[in-house]
Amino acid sequence: MSANDIPALVGDAHHYPAVLQLFGNAPPGRILDVPAGHGAFAQMLLEAGYGDVHCLDLYGDQFMLRDPRVEFRQHDVSNSLPYADGFFDYAFSIEGLEHFDSPFTFVKELCRVVRPGGRLYITTPNTLSIDARLKYLVSGYYPRFRPLAKEPQTVVGQSAVHAHVSPIYYWQLNHFLLRAGARITRVSTNLCLYKPSAVKRLLERFLAHVIRGNLRRRGFADQGVASEAMLYGDCVIVEAVKAG
Repeated sequence: MSANDIPALVGDAHHYPAVLQLFGNAPPGRILDVPAGHGAFAQMLLEAGYGDVHCLDLYGDQFMLRDPRVEFRQHDVSNSLPYADGFFDYAFSIEGLEHFDSPFTFVKELCRVVRPGGRLYITTPNTLSIDARLKYLVSGYYPRFRPLAKEPQTVVGQSAVHAHVSPIYYWQLNHFLLRAGARITRVSTNLCLYKPSAVKRLLERFLAHVIRGNLRRRGFADQGVASEAMLYGDCVIVEAVKAG
């Protein structure tokens, strides 16, 4: 079975390859993948040469991957993660935070189960992109969160797999990672989205120039928030390292 045989719950084909590209040629280690969905990302980790992969998800009946190198547990992340402190070398949470009622409690738990010096990779819809800022300014919602504003009752009836309920503000995520003992080292994206209209592209370029200049004048820490990935990215990918 290959990763192509396992359907991905993430609605974009660029997510998993982008995360693996940021992960790079990291040394072997014990890996956590949560939420694991059907197991497509775990299968890609196996194909990249990694073993000892531990997968968690709320829905046990959807996990399709069967491999002795992978351990799956059904688990609700509103509860503490079922692992000892520092159990993992790496932890991945791909498009999970926005589905959780208490995303930052989960971030704290994710950091707890990673060893000092270990790495975390978290992805979530980008609320700092120019497109996201404009949508929020004009209509009061972020991309990928429109149903939360327009059809709230529909979202209430959705499963956690489909319901986007927690827009993540980058600096808030940075704060909670720092509180949990981890520091963001790199940011990336699954896909940069540029407007097809030349006029809209010029407007976005102008706004990007304004944003970058404003950040410099105000002395904001450079954590990639003025990068192409952050200003044009669909979803943000964060790499964080836990303090040694």
